[in-house]
Amino acid sequence: MKRFECLKSLFSRMRDDVIVVGNVGDTTTLMLTLRPSDANVYSVNLGSCAAVGLGVALALPHRRVVVLDGDGNLLLNMAVLADIANQAPKNLSILVQDNELYQSGGNVPSATAGLADLAGIAREAGIKNSRTVKDIGDFEASVGDVLEGPGPLLVVAKIEREAERPHSPVAYNPTENKFRFVRYIEKSEGIRILPLTQGSKIVF
Repeated sequence: MKRFECLKSLFSRMRDDVIVVGNVGDTTTLMLTLRPSDANVYSVNLGSCAAVGLGVALALPHRRVVVLDGDGNLLLNMAVLADIANQAPKNLSILVQDNELYQSGGNVPSATAGLADLAGIAREAGIKNSRTVKDIGDFEASVGDVLEGPGPLLVVAKIEREAERPHSPVAYNPTENKFRFVRYIEKSEGIRILPLTQGSKIVF
């Protein structure tokens, strides 16, 4: 199955208030294409995607948080699986798009091209609701759990290696994305995260 059809299916059923934390590379490009939103965190660095999602889920336990991770990204911080298991946030779902290579880094095979089984590793780390899906039918059957089911949940979607990569329809800036996301959370939650100052005076 293709990354595009997986994310299109996911986003077509996703509420506007769901927070999405996205991997670098093609994931961010397709987020900008299929679900541009200030509720998105784009291009989280390698090894950090699930960790950022965990932090957001713990800070906002009443909000659904979906992490769009990749095999290469997650493999660079396997310890986060134990942290997620121990914290056990019920509002956190992790979708790992596993194409068995570092596509943005020159198509170098990842460990999942060999014997590594990310869903199996996650289960042994304590995330009992972990599974692998290999076709679009099984993926679509899991979308409801990703969006509404009790977490923590980890779904590994085995996607194709694609020669043609998507192009972003819009330009974006990671720093601007950070501030837009923070302001979105402030507005939707009625809280202050980054105060505005005028001289030495906090004005908001």
